[in-house]
Formats: sequence, structure tokens, C-alpha cells
Amino acid sequence: MSSSPQETRRGQRGSSPIAEALDKSRQATEDVKKAADDLAVVHAVLDTKLAKGESDGDVARAVAETDKVEKRLTRSAEKLDQVNETLERETRRQP
Repeated sequence: MSSSPQETRRGQRGSSPIAEALDKSRQATEDVKKAADDLAVVHAVLDTKLAKGESDGDVARAVAETDKVEKRLTRSAEKLDQVNETLERETRRQP
């Protein structure tokens, strides 16, 4: 049985605090990306199924809010990717 790429990278870096932070940050990044993707699907379904004229004000606001939240999650995931890149560079600099 072979090691996963993440386990191999962890073994190469050891268990420094930065390496551990990178592993946790990568997992959080994937969780945020998954949540953004899931929310985008929910928004698309709601937006498609609810005719604009047929939804009341609260429903229309809720549909619009799902779009805003999905966009915020996507931007957060992009920032986390940048953090991960920085952490990765730092782990390569460590002895």
C-alpha cells in the first residue's frame, strides 16, 4: 500500500508547525471550495425554479443572498490558496 501525496509531503517536511498549519489550511481550503460549489448549485436551482415574479420579497432576498455568500466563499478560497502557497514556500526553506 502506498502513501498518499499529502502523507508523502508531510514525511518530507516533517511535522514543523508551518507544515502542520499548511496541512490544516489545505483542508480548510477544500472545505470552503466545496461549500461554495454546493451553494452555487443551490442558488442556481432556486434561481431557475423560482420565477422572479412569483417569489415573495423574502424568498427573492434569500435567493440573492445565496449568490452573495457563494461569491464571498469563492474569494475566501482564493485567499486561502495564496496562504497555502506562502506556507508551502516557507516549508521548502526550512532545513
